[in-house]
Amino acid sequence: MLPERARSSTFREEFARLNLALDVIDHSGGRPRIDVTHLQLGAVGVCRLVATPVEFIRHKHHLKDSRDQFGLNIVEAGPVQFANAGEDHVHDAGSACLVDRGRPLRVFGPRGGNVRFVTVQAAALRSLVAHPEDLSGRPVRSGPALRLLDRYLRSLASFKEPPSSKLASTVGAHLLDLVAATLGPTAEAANIVAERGVKAAKLQAILAEVAQRFSDPSFDLNNVAGALGMSRRYVQNLLEGTGKSFTEHLAGRRLERAFAMLTDPQHLHLTILDIAFAVGFGDVSHFNRMFRRHFGETPSGVRAASTMRELK
Repeated sequence: MLPERARSSTFREEFARLNLALDVIDHSGGRPRIDVTHLQLGAVGVCRLVATPVEFIRHKHHLKDSRDQFGLNIVEAGPVQFANAGEDHVHDAGSACLVDRGRPLRVFGPRGGNVRFVTVQAAALRSLVAHPEDLSGRPVRSGPALRLLDRYLRSLASFKEPPSSKLASTVGAHLLDLVAATLGPTAEAANIVAERGVKAAKLQAILAEVAQRFSDPSFDLNNVAGALGMSRRYVQNLLEGTGKSFTEHLAGRRLERAFAMLTDPQHLHLTILDIAFAVGFGDVSHFNRMFRRHFGETPSGVRAASTMRELK
């Protein structure tokens, strides 16, 4: 929309200063690129920022416009330097840092950077974590909760459009719980966090693992449990809440993919046997029975109907 020479200054003046309450200093040698994606989920915000070498600075004069929030930043590509609340640390990929957005802040990626972060209201976080301001600027300890938070944030990329207000509030509450679990909740909040946000994130991680690996014919419940560090029984218990077993979720993924391939002209060169094997079935007779039970039609019938539609 804008001429190239005006993009950097417009971003700095109209967006960064007014919306982010930050100054932006380009270190790219005159060829800056900053990609920002943002999703508002109730009172919680999720953002991903990918940039060429750049420096973001929040001075004291910005603070009158800043919100009373904390931001938990996960570095995907670095190094990225965070200076906040009297702390100054360099973070490499996989590490995380909590920042108090109500205090001066400096973020510097000397070789560019890729950071995914979640912002939460200070009052909401303080209801779950004792004195989070004391953790500001410091590296966040790595562990299962941080990995769950990272997985959950990545899963939000699957949203093709903004979620409904009800779903947004639910996901926002889960993220707040995961931030609290990562930082260390109070004894009073530990059960709430574990039963609400952490449990939801673990279920999402299980379903994501199935979605990613369903086409492997040897993929089973043991693989999920091992990959996520959970027991078989715990995985089963979480899936019970969805109304489907692990086997049903796995078969559903395979059958939906098979249906998509059977109705895609680009896969006409594949036989039904090829497709059955490609989606993870080891026996074509079993595949045919499952497919008909699920869709009320045989694989060959679905392909024939799709081909006829293409010819019309």
